[in-house]
Amino acid sequence: MLDDTLVKMPAPNALNDIKPPKESSIDISSLKNNIVSEEESIPKEPCHKRLAKKIFCKKTLYKRLPILRWVKEYKLSYIVPDFIAGLSVGLTLVPQGIAYAIVAGLPPQYGLYASIMGCYVYALLGSTPYLAIGPTALLSISTYSAASVWGPSAAIFLCFMSGIIETLLGIFNLGFLLDFISPTVIDGFTSAAALTISSTQLGSLFGFSVEGEGFFETLIEFFHHIGELKVPDTIMGITSLICLFGMKYIGTIKLTKEGILYTILNKSMWFIGVARNAIIVLVCAGIAAGIGDPDKFRLVGNITAGLPPFSPPPFQILNETTGEVILGFGGLLQETSFSIIIIPIIAILEAVAISKAFAKGKKLDVSQEMIAVGVSNILGSFVSSYPVTGSFSRTAVNANSGVKTPISCAITGTLVVLAVAFLTPYFYYITKSSLAAVIIAAVISMIEYHVVLPMWRTNKVDLVPLFTTFIAGLIVGLELAIIIGAVVHILIMSFGNARPRVSIYVSENPNAVEGEVLSLLDCHFVDQKMQVWLSEKDDANTVVVRPKENLVFPSSDYFVSLVKKRAKNAGTVNTVVLDLTLVSRLDYAGAKMLKSLSDEFTKSDIEVVATNLSREVKKTLTGIRAKNLKIIE
Repeated sequence: MLDDTLVKMPAPNALNDIKPPKESSIDISSLKNNIVSEEESIPKEPCHKRLAKKIFCKKTLYKRLPILRWVKEYKLSYIVPDFIAGLSVGLTLVPQGIAYAIVAGLPPQYGLYASIMGCYVYALLGSTPYLAIGPTALLSISTYSAASVWGPSAAIFLCFMSGIIETLLGIFNLGFLLDFISPTVIDGFTSAAALTISSTQLGSLFGFSVEGEGFFETLIEFFHHIGELKVPDTIMGITSLICLFGMKYIGTIKLTKEGILYTILNKSMWFIGVARNAIIVLVCAGIAAGIGDPDKFRLVGNITAGLPPFSPPPFQILNETTGEVILGFGGLLQETSFSIIIIPIIAILEAVAISKAFAKGKKLDVSQEMIAVGVSNILGSFVSSYPVTGSFSRTAVNANSGVKTPISCAITGTLVVLAVAFLTPYFYYITKSSLAAVIIAAVISMIEYHVVLPMWRTNKVDLVPLFTTFIAGLIVGLELAIIIGAVVHILIMSFGNARPRVSIYVSENPNAVEGEVLSLLDCHFVDQKMQVWLSEKDDANTVVVRPKENLVFPSSDYFVSLVKKRAKNAGTVNTVVLDLTLVSRLDYAGAKMLKSLSDEFTKSDIEVVATNLSREVKKTLTGIRAKNLKIIE
């Protein structure tokens, strides 16, 4: 059996008889032509079909409709936490929606309209279970400039247009454009917005009306009419504000002792903290209704009952009595153009920042979040919504309620629908002072005062765009402030590129008057290859230049003048070494500058050497063909 499996080897002499195979007579060129002709004979699939396959494949479908992914993994145990989370967010959203509509300069019902569609859309398109979408303080104050002049139609138009922009940014993965707006600018903008919003609510808190544009004008008007305050509203407003802060603190208390009683107490305190807005508004409304005197307090009054009609957003402003066109599409676009740019930026920044904060280290699909917010605004405009995005306070409520999936958003939306359909007649006695207290308590925590000290300790330059944006927001308005802050921050970064930090080490030379004087062979950053090369040269006549930033076009003239000046002050110099260890990027202008520098030094019998180059930097220098610049690898 074993012998049968052995391979029979030829005899030693037989090996000499084996002839090498003949060379192949295959014509390579004809074979190549045949392959090409066969490829040409295969019909190519049309571009639109290939694109359709890519778009409508299973992977893309699951990516753009996250509900298809998580609904398969949904468990019965998720129903209770999702329901509690949706209910808790809804109790916060209803009073906040009414209050934020007033901030936006709209009738109260529009805050409820803005709270409906986004909830259902995000349940379908949202990639994280935590984000709670709806009206926010920042978007409300950003909508005010258009809504206060042209009414609800302008706000709905803004909702549609901002949704289009947000969706396109998400589809084409253009979210990186928002990276040019730094966190310091956002902190300054948010703080200015918080003070501006608070100033607009001071009048309502004390029972009188204040009209003013911007923070300082509103503040002046407030003190000018301070004599008109109503004592009942003032007492109710201040008391509500104190209670809101107290209830927020109660919600954070956790009793560590075990037992049913302590569990009930913990849940009760948590509920008080979560539902504090609804509790305060309902209690104040109950007090006003119990007194029965409509003139005792400033009330919200009649709110339009029923659900909003489903209709396309308005693209022109009409006269309510005659039906004549006051402002056409072009004029409306022109009047709201600034807000159309600013609102999508704020909406995306808010939504993405909040989603990342609650992602708990999980990867976040930023593009999908942008699409979800964009589609929420597009469809929301069909139900009379003004611009919406993610809310930090309501997202915190959602997360703390133990939410499991985005279905909680649909539960929140259903609660708002029920409130709009059946409860609006009972909102008549809601007091404006309690709503003002809700708004001030919500936005006061947006003042980013806690970032100032860390910036002072780490990088004081970051305080410049922070305070520039903050002051601009209070003086010239929030819309311009974010642009001014972004421009200032870009200029600061550009100045850093134009004035790179450079260390210049000069060898021991009695004529050297600038730079660090030491033996180059003892210098800690000179590697072994460079030491071998320097040992063959006259070390006493060498200058090593080490840029600590990338060499790009704004820095060219500065770098050349600095190196020339130091080389001149160093006395007699035979060699200039360019240590490019810390240079990861060298553009064409920077490479051309190094070529010109080496050519100029060569004319003065000074050798220029470049060392410690990265692959990209070496490729750039090789492409510029600097023949007088020696590269040591």
